[in-house]
Amino acid sequence: MARPGINKALVQQARDRLIARGIHPSIDMVRSELGNTGSKTTILRFLRDLDLEEPKPPYVQLDQELQVFISSLAQRLAADAQDAVATDRARLDREQEAYQRKRQADVARLEELQSIYERTDKERREGQNRERELNERLQQLEGERQRLNSAEQHQHRLLDERALQIASLEQKHREARDSLKHYREQQLEQRNAEVARYEDSIRSLQHELRALQNQSMVKQEQVAELYRELERLNAEQRHRVQELQTQSQELEDENRRLHAVQDALRAEQAQSAKLLLELSVMREKARGYLQDHRQDRRALRVQADQLTYLHQLLSAKTTNV
Repeated sequence: MARPGINKALVQQARDRLIARGIHPSIDMVRSELGNTGSKTTILRFLRDLDLEEPKPPYVQLDQELQVFISSLAQRLAADAQDAVATDRARLDREQEAYQRKRQADVARLEELQSIYERTDKERREGQNRERELNERLQQLEGERQRLNSAEQHQHRLLDERALQIASLEQKHREARDSLKHYREQQLEQRNAEVARYEDSIRSLQHELRALQNQSMVKQEQVAELYRELERLNAEQRHRVQELQTQSQELEDENRRLHAVQDALRAEQAQSAKLLLELSVMREKARGYLQDHRQDRRALRVQADQLTYLHQLLSAKTTNV
């Protein structure tokens, strides 16, 4: 019993499609064309019924030359139809294979461009991170510079205070010396002690002043070194910004090329659709060839019937004679 959905019409359509492609309509091929559905016994029964239903030319006793001519004509018509279908199908297969190769190349190129885009985007992000780190380092150096400037100003204030103290002490020393002139004899020892004490204080203050000056020079050298480091970082940042601009331009170029490849891919897809449409047209032509072939076979049967009729008339005339 046939499976649901399998009938003689479907089997006939599958057999005709196989014949149009130049394939012998065996049971397995017909079942495969039907999507591997239906039992082989049912398909065989339908094929036999179709063979029995298809009209065949009656057997006619003809001369050997006429039989050879009719057989040769039928074979040539069938071969021509099959050759035309096979040629069209081979051409379509070659075009489809070329399209598949080109499409694979386009897909590979697209993957390569995507890889380049991802690598460039990664480098751009790394450059941005590096730029942020440099900006943070620059801010830290700027804060250190300001702190050193504050320290330097503080040292200058200390030096000014020390200088004022020294000037005050010198003033006091002069006043004391002037006053000691009036009391030289009475307070000689006291004056000498005061002078000695003041001189020691002056030497100590001068020593502190030299130490502070040396410390200020060291701080100034550190500030100069920081300025040089800051200039180097600024130059490195400008160079990095230029590299980022160049990479951004390259990324834009790659994006434009990617869009061009995508446009080409869409064009190829349109061409593929066009080829599929041509393939459908060719298949319709093949069906037309098959119908023409059947009509030729019917015409041959009609001619065979006419020849039989003529042969009977000839035989009747010969008998009468």
